[in-house]
Amino acid sequence: MTRKLHRITGSLIALFLFSHLAIHLFALAGPESHNAALKSVQWIYRNPFIEPLLIAALLFQVGLGIRLAIRRWRERGKSGWAKLQLASGFYLAYFIINHSTAALYTRYGAGLDTNFWWVSGPLLHPKMAWWFYPYYAFAVLAVGAHLGAILHFRGQDRAARIAAWGAVPVVLTYWASFGGWLYPVSIKPEYRAYYDGLLAMLGLA
Repeated sequence: MTRKLHRITGSLIALFLFSHLAIHLFALAGPESHNAALKSVQWIYRNPFIEPLLIAALLFQVGLGIRLAIRRWRERGKSGWAKLQLASGFYLAYFIINHSTAALYTRYGAGLDTNFWWVSGPLLHPKMAWWFYPYYAFAVLAVGAHLGAILHFRGQDRAARIAAWGAVPVVLTYWASFGGWLYPVSIKPEYRAYYDGLLAMLGLA
């Protein structure tokens, strides 16, 4: 039953997740294009009715996933794809909780929008880039690996490899766009102050 619920909820969340990842590709055309694309879909999941349901679904999915992962972890003789599915699932659980909490705090606690400048800020911050480059990268790679594992266990090995390896150019695209490799990008003053404040709270300023 747990596996079936995880599959059903995962299919619904995948619609949000893949659209979210696709929207970020608009950053290739610049911050304004990215923010415009983001706003075109935010009205769907940011309204008072949908947002709590989305958050609840994400937490429910994480809980189911961890339960399944613990069961799988105890199994012996796991294949490489099974191990990849476990590793990517654990990282996705961590990222979803951390990223969602950070986004909600930024919007409701700090009063800042979670737009291009929110994403790019840590990549451009000299004290945060070392952490956030791999942090974002592993999230995208985990999505590709998890999808790849699902496809593999359905007997679609070629599609599985495409999904797993296809995440690599997406990571490079995000790095290049939000990291300012393609065009000049600097941290907005209000976001720099926000991130500096977070570092100060952690004693890392």
